[in-house]
Amino acid sequence: MSTTEKPAILLVPGAWHPPTAFAPLTKYLESNGYPVVPLPLATVGAPDPLPNYDQDVSLIREAILKHGPSVVVLTHSYGGLPGASACKGLPDGAVSHFIFCCSFALPVGVSLMDALQNKPLPWFDVSDDGLTVNAMQNEEIFYNDIHDKETLAELVGSLKPHSYKAFASKNTYAVYEDVKCTYVVCDEDKAIPVGAQWGMVEGARKAVAEKEGAKGGMEAVTLEGASHTPFVSRTEELGVIVRRCAGEAI
Repeated sequence: MSTTEKPAILLVPGAWHPPTAFAPLTKYLESNGYPVVPLPLATVGAPDPLPNYDQDVSLIREAILKHGPSVVVLTHSYGGLPGASACKGLPDGAVSHFIFCCSFALPVGVSLMDALQNKPLPWFDVSDDGLTVNAMQNEEIFYNDIHDKETLAELVGSLKPHSYKAFASKNTYAVYEDVKCTYVVCDEDKAIPVGAQWGMVEGARKAVAEKEGAKGGMEAVTLEGASHTPFVSRTEELGVIVRRCAGEAI
């Protein structure tokens, strides 16, 4: 695969995280000849908290169409919800591969809060007005396999409040039914337990099997010992997975 043939890689962060969180993965993929587009989410650090994830969906969709004709989309955590919904109604092949990196892969009509039984997690710090949420215990929940103090300080310092009501937005598209997908399972993830990750993989596979004419699918790759942020702690291993999803024979 020549550089000119390589698709753009769109990187969609999770809640609270800026696109700079992907810096190690961005550098790795660019060094291997890929155009990389780390996307900011409108719900992260919004001056006025947003009532839903619609702006996230729109900016992801616009990026897919701008950087096509065919792109690979990698979503992290919350990013799987607006990322999947952004693919609804796109031309066939606009997304050649969709990667859920310890991310929410949910059925149509299900929100992140639905998946949490509509109960905020113990480490959610929800504002008194219910409009924003911060994450507590960041080093333990997100970065438990990162031990470099400078890196940890940079990551924690970059986190911003998230628009809490976006977590109630319901998925509008089961992308795995029409697009080849890969789920990157991180078995030491403290934010989305490994059992929940596998539950989403199996749910997606069941949906594909039951849909007549389904063209997608859900493969799974496990990064053993990886935390919620393998794009920092396991950069090259994750990068190789992304390159394979992009069509490289490596």
